[in-house]
Amino acid sequence: MYLIFLILSVIQIPIAWLKVSPVIHTYLKKPHAVYSDSILVILSNKLDQTDSLFKKELGYDEQKDQMPEPNSFTITDRFFMDGTQGKNLFDDLVALRNWAQQLPATDERKAFFTTLFDDDLKNGIGGKEDVKKWLQYRWKHVPAGLARNLLEELNLRYKLLGNKKGITETPSEEPKFTLMTGYSTMRVGDAANLATRGDKLVELFVDRDGVSSMDYEINGNSFNFKPSVAGMYTLKAKGLIKTETMVVQVLPAGFPQKEALPFRVCYTGVTYTQKIPLYDQGARLTCEADPEATIETKTGKLSFNPKKEGWCTIRINTGEGILFLDSVFVKPLPDPIFELKNLPSLSISKSRLEREGKIELQAIHPSFEEGVFEIKSFDVRWVGSNSQVEKINGTQLKTAGKSMAQLQYIIIYNIEVRAGNESRKFEKPIIIQLI
Repeated sequence: MYLIFLILSVIQIPIAWLKVSPVIHTYLKKPHAVYSDSILVILSNKLDQTDSLFKKELGYDEQKDQMPEPNSFTITDRFFMDGTQGKNLFDDLVALRNWAQQLPATDERKAFFTTLFDDDLKNGIGGKEDVKKWLQYRWKHVPAGLARNLLEELNLRYKLLGNKKGITETPSEEPKFTLMTGYSTMRVGDAANLATRGDKLVELFVDRDGVSSMDYEINGNSFNFKPSVAGMYTLKAKGLIKTETMVVQVLPAGFPQKEALPFRVCYTGVTYTQKIPLYDQGARLTCEADPEATIETKTGKLSFNPKKEGWCTIRINTGEGILFLDSVFVKPLPDPIFELKNLPSLSISKSRLEREGKIELQAIHPSFEEGVFEIKSFDVRWVGSNSQVEKINGTQLKTAGKSMAQLQYIIIYNIEVRAGNESRKFEKPIIIQLI
């Protein structure tokens, strides 16, 4: 069903069909994938990068979700035919073809690849490679809106291929090393168990970006892989019968999803703490909005107090590479909401005030936990036969010893509040009526 729209789009049909390209593009993006091999993850990421570059070339407006000339093919020809992007996509498909060809005959992805990419195989990808033929077949004079759909359609084929489970284990299957956890990409701190099928593990070589790595532990005929640094890992497992090579893309660790900062939004001057994975003493923490941010290596407790607004990148790395990378958006600290504890109507009887002997002022905001705003002091005016003014330190206004007979109002104003490293004063009065 996903490909029907595209088939109709490339044959001779009314120009009105091009108006539905944005809808088709949204429809094509809906499916999700759990990729069965790292090459599909890498190709999908590269395709996303190509789409981003194409949108920039088109002058795409992200907010309005539109481009200036969706029906023009001039930019498409220049981007894919004259530039390097079309050739890069061609090379990616050739690499995918080579990957599919080396799959065992019992692997259902082998035949599925031929089904999904039959037209590409017939137009320059299969047999004798012909990049010019494929570029003309795929991209020549394609309207910009449709070209974006074709990119997303190619990504859809990656997803469909990636969702296949791969080899079906049988007693006579060819030797094959399989990522048993089902990870498509991994993050620093993740662990995966890999095992041999139909062969015996003799020797294992692991490298990260071309440098030898010891981020593994061999257990008999299988091994545990736990990457300690972000990068592109190559796992080369040598058996008695054959040698298998697997590429795994490892991303830096990030904030735990279930315990992450709400909506990744923080406020200037407020101290935040977050539990993150544990790292060695040699790890270096960098927080763009707070140079004094700290991490406790024994507990994994990250503390930071953003000093400036905007996106803040938080990074932890060692001499070997990046361990942790995430970001939060820092907004300006909002004004607090003042309220009187157990006095929502701002009126109180004189007898109750004499009995309780105090009024307590609070500063709160729904975005924060209680305690972010600290009231340092405020002025109070006792309004009666003789108005008196006092300065109160703290949050409590004590009324013991005050004569209630002549009092009519209590006015609180000039409230000084501190939040983090920032202090503010609010002059607007709070008027309490005595009844």
